[in-house]
Amino acid sequence: MARLERLEDPAVEPLALAETRLHLRLDDDAEDELVLDLIKAAREIAEAETRRALIRRGFRLWLDAWPVGRRAVELPLPPLAAITDVTLYDAEGSPSLLGAEAWLADTIGEPGRLVLRAGIPSPVPGREANGIAISYAAGYGPAAADVPEALRRGMALLVGHLFECREAGAAATVDALPYGVARLWAPFRRVRL
Repeated sequence: MARLERLEDPAVEPLALAETRLHLRLDDDAEDELVLDLIKAAREIAEAETRRALIRRGFRLWLDAWPVGRRAVELPLPPLAAITDVTLYDAEGSPSLLGAEAWLADTIGEPGRLVLRAGIPSPVPGREANGIAISYAAGYGPAAADVPEALRRGMALLVGHLFECREAGAAATVDALPYGVARLWAPFRRVRL
């Protein structure tokens, strides 16, 4: 069993308030709080739809045990930037680090992976649940400009759609992604197999 823990919120959003207000053609700041909320919602929807982290931040993947017969563990929410540490927990819950000499971070493949080096046996945790914790950073970078433009433009279109259809009884549907958003995000979507 695996469980993903988000360690922090992004320090910035992929869209700035000023550029979003320009996209929405807003002349004053009366609805800035709503626009900021919609930017955050659009990022969360983009991350859920594409199964990616847009702005770099920390995550921790909890495993009950190392996958049987495998040398690598795939890390959710690409792109993988770095692996911080791998911690094993004994039966009493005491942590011990698996040294960095025992593993390497595959930041090129997608999704990124933690790979055990040749000759290193699979780690065996001492407790039956949440015995291995892999801490890592994922996302395109720390700044909005690091996020691919197609993802950002899709977010802007989605913010516009949510801004216009903010009431439950709005004539336009908010059940599905607007066509332009779906097309812009399509190349970035990770499909579950």
